[in-house]
Amino acid sequence: MPARLHRLPAALVFAVPLLAAPLRAQGVEYAAGVTRYRLMTTTKGTQTSPMGNQDFQIDARQQLTVNLATQTKDTMVATVTLDSLSVTSAQGAPDLSRLLGSKFITYISPTGRVYSTRSANGTDPMLAQVTESAARFLPAYRRDMKAGMTWADTTTGKVTQQGLEVDRTIISSYTVLADTAVAGETAFKVERLSTVKAAGSGSAQGSPIALESVTTSSGVFFLTPKGKYLGGRQNDDIAVKITILAQGAEITIKQMAESRIEAIR
Repeated sequence: MPARLHRLPAALVFAVPLLAAPLRAQGVEYAAGVTRYRLMTTTKGTQTSPMGNQDFQIDARQQLTVNLATQTKDTMVATVTLDSLSVTSAQGAPDLSRLLGSKFITYISPTGRVYSTRSANGTDPMLAQVTESAARFLPAYRRDMKAGMTWADTTTGKVTQQGLEVDRTIISSYTVLADTAVAGETAFKVERLSTVKAAGSGSAQGSPIALESVTTSSGVFFLTPKGKYLGGRQNDDIAVKITILAQGAEITIKQMAESRIEAIR
């Protein structure tokens, strides 16, 4: 399968302008509670190898339940349960029912910064990819957000991509665009622009390989003043290069992905 499901993306939510007074900076923190989400991603791309070119399209649909609990003043526990997952392409729809019910636990700050993640039980390679996605499902933000605010953030670390452990750097910039409403709830609308670079090496099917990837992302997410994440939308432009070291052969994958997340009422 082409290399797309390394993280869960964000999403398109119907939003209308607020007619109320503008939201003010007020120390926004995630609120404890349980919310279900619907995620939809469509990826179109081309894979080029010594065997030729191949176009593809992948449609992924998921539902998650996110349970947020306060552990201490500075730490929250996010438990993400995978309720449903389907992936379809021209090659068919793989049976992923074995993953349903998997739970992914992440310790975060009250504003979404990831401290640590506990992997789901099992050795299925898909679990590693879903774990990384689930760990960063809730966006990080500034506690004192208000309309017009901007800030930047850089995170580095090791993640699993295409079955390999790679070093990844994410450079993101944020702008609080305006106050808005989503399905009747007042919310901050936050634009996020990111560049993601990853590189690493390892073995796949017994052959040593090296991997490099660059992703440029643009999107928005919606967060209420009371700390409820309402979803968002995201576009990803992804370039992956895999080198089969023993043969000196290269496989390149170019992808465009459109994603949206909706909080389910």
